[in-house]
Amino acid sequence: MENEKIKWSEWTRGIERFLRLKSFPVGLKLLETEEELKSNKWLRRPTEKLSLCQLITIVRTFDWTIGGTADDLVTQGCSSVLGLSELDPFVTSGEMRSKVWLEKQEDAALCESIIQRIPYGKYKAFMLAPLAYDPFEPDLALIYGNPAQMSLMVNAIQYDKFKRLVFYSVGETSCSDVIGRCFVDREPAISIPCYGERRFGHASDDELAIGLPPEDCGRILKNLDTLFRRGIRYPISQYGAQVSPYQALDAVYHFSQNQGLEK
Repeated sequence: MENEKIKWSEWTRGIERFLRLKSFPVGLKLLETEEELKSNKWLRRPTEKLSLCQLITIVRTFDWTIGGTADDLVTQGCSSVLGLSELDPFVTSGEMRSKVWLEKQEDAALCESIIQRIPYGKYKAFMLAPLAYDPFEPDLALIYGNPAQMSLMVNAIQYDKFKRLVFYSVGETSCSDVIGRCFVDREPAISIPCYGERRFGHASDDELAIGLPPEDCGRILKNLDTLFRRGIRYPISQYGAQVSPYQALDAVYHFSQNQGLEK
């Protein structure tokens, strides 16, 4: 699956098998013309302006395919993350963000300047759909899970290509940390859903979000399978807080043969 075109319905079944997710993995597709929205017969457009995180939640929990343009999104903050609009001075100056989130307007302006957004100009519309239906070839995949599930996802990302993973948080506007960074940098991007995504997007208290570049998805699923066969599984079984872990560790690492640890 790593070097061939992914069948996303099979990939989704594999991810759900290994991680036991409670909501659908979501595919995001950016479109160069609004006309391309008509290519998906299942697509629904919002009946009123909604936030990007609301639309993602509709897709991952209602099982719908959603699409639209900047005009379907409630703020420039949402549409600019997708590269569908630019920001006006009310936002870029820090005036808007300093009303709540930051004490100083100059800090708010700095925040706006470093938020990763998909570059403006190329795209005019977007589609979001559960990957379980092979809806399109996505530009990135979005998964929501608890910290244990995300920990295993990190293990799978690192298994055959280790590097220290770095994740970011701008605080509010966490969608930029996931969608903007993943799209621009072509790196897996984890973030903590922000206040807005919890209030409007209904992200649960125990959820994290990750964006995955499609080109990495095949090997990540393969690595989850390898780790599963090695006993690294979700849910993670607990060994006991007052029991020495020596025997469990020795069974895997053979400390007693290699004089690694004393009992």
